[in-house]
Amino acid sequence: MNEKIYRQAMENFTPAPTLRERTARAVEEAGTPRPRTRPLRAALLAACLCLALVGTAFAATAVYRLAVRPYEEEHWGDAFTGYHIYGRPIAHALEEFTQEFQDDFAAWDHPSILFNQKFDTWEQAKAYLGDSIPLVWHSMDGVIFTNEYRVSAKYEMYGDGKITYVNIYNAAKLSNGLTYTTDAYIYTPDYSGDILSGRGWPLDWDNFQAEILDRYPMANGCVAEVVMQSVDYEEGAAHDLIGSFMKDGVLYEVDLYGHIQSPLDEAGLETLLHQILDSFE
Repeated sequence: MNEKIYRQAMENFTPAPTLRERTARAVEEAGTPRPRTRPLRAALLAACLCLALVGTAFAATAVYRLAVRPYEEEHWGDAFTGYHIYGRPIAHALEEFTQEFQDDFAAWDHPSILFNQKFDTWEQAKAYLGDSIPLVWHSMDGVIFTNEYRVSAKYEMYGDGKITYVNIYNAAKLSNGLTYTTDAYIYTPDYSGDILSGRGWPLDWDNFQAEILDRYPMANGCVAEVVMQSVDYEEGAAHDLIGSFMKDGVLYEVDLYGHIQSPLDEAGLETLLHQILDSFE
């Protein structure tokens, strides 16, 4: 499996957000992990011990803290493993978004594509959603290119049509040749469950590893959960670092892609991710 095939597979697989939490075996790790990391298998014990906290002390004392928990599930007859991001977002009703957004969504009638709009700047995307939605974005130095800001909505296309969350997505390229993507998720009262996000991959990908790194206290006061995904190829290893945090009840995810020819090693990629996270308001 080469890097391109892996990228396509990962882009096409998204764990169902309605999956219920359960005690599961974690990912089999190849080799000895770095002492400062928490491999998904080792993290399972802590995940099991924390299950009772959801809805009680967790909600009362750490409203905007996230929890990372590994899982192993079967879908379509195949075994998958990965991790889920749990948290308690603030729900925003459709009426809290701008009238323009509401009208555009009501008028959307594409038979096979979910609602989406594109904007040239962050300011335009933010204004489109309105001042009632508390949003922040990064201001990273060294960005040489950024694509459009995409605002989309998740809903049951052939169901009741109610929005469960609104997503803002953008990709940026740095002067060192690396790229990273940013997602913001604004949840509505129609979102059910406490699994907010996550990643998954086939269990039989024996060249794939995932490690939960140390939580990172950001400059804006938030705390980011950081996961590193690594894939070994004949040409070398590729690493993705994903930082997830919640601010004002909105979930943010930053995904830094360290390709095989990356100019930075694992430690350098982690430092760069921290810099991106610290650039958020």
